[in-house]
Amino acid sequence: MVEEANLLISFIKLGMNKQFIQQAEQLCIFNLNDIMKSKLANLKQDKHFTYTWYVDMLNLLKDQDLLRQFQENQL
Repeated sequence: MVEEANLLISFIKLGMNKQFIQQAEQLCIFNLNDIMKSKLANLKQDKHFTYTWYVDMLNLLKDQDLLRQFQENQL
């Protein structure tokens, strides 16, 4: 399990590009904690959601060992 403080690290510090960060902010997502609390169904309905951004998000979660937990949270 990832420590709560690690979930609050900015996307910049995690090495994400400017476009990912801008789109995340448009989706009201500012850190890993926001991703982990989000519901994919709600994200998909947002006009700023794209599958390109989603793939980048999944890769980020995989790199941070959070992908399985995110998937479980969606059930």
